[in-house]
Amino acid sequence: MKSKQRGQILIVVAILLLVVLFFLAVIIDGARLMVEKHELDRAADAAARAGLGVIGDRMVTQVVAAQTAAALHLCTPIPEHNLLTPEYIPPPTCTPTPLPSDFYAWLKDYHRATLVSSAMQTSVAQQVLAYAENNNMGLSNPNVVEMEVTYPYEHHLNDRDLNIYVRIRRQVTILFAGLLGIEQGELSGDTKQSIPQR
Repeated sequence: MKSKQRGQILIVVAILLLVVLFFLAVIIDGARLMVEKHELDRAADAAARAGLGVIGDRMVTQVVAAQTAAALHLCTPIPEHNLLTPEYIPPPTCTPTPLPSDFYAWLKDYHRATLVSSAMQTSVAQQVLAYAENNNMGLSNPNVVEMEVTYPYEHHLNDRDLNIYVRIRRQVTILFAGLLGIEQGELSGDTKQSIPQR
């Protein structure tokens, strides 16, 4: 009778051990996949910010050029005593300029149009891809399946912000799920980043 009970206990312990090992494998794989997903999200986020750097540089260049042009065409009024001379020339028409510290007020609609032009889209995409490549998250990495860059993302005229969307898809090896016949899967990390233009 005792040997029969001992045999039943061994079967129960073996089943419980298998269940515990299964849950342990799920926890280990799940934690690893969460870390991989977080890494992909961070890589996409950093690559998108590199693309925003190109847009920000272009904005600064445009604002500096506008401020320089305004400084070269200062509107200086003619003294009153010159009004009585026969050679009176009316002063140039003065147009008010924004304060130098009001960065976005210097950007006009034609400046903003260049920020979403096809040449700018190409520059931004090249910067994003180069950044990802330099950080081993580009298409030269054999595990990276796809990389998507969308700029401008969901853009409408008069939007306050310019948006960029980056998604990286990568194959991952699943360690313990191989017991169930699942050896590889795909994860994707994506981000949407914005830079104000108004």
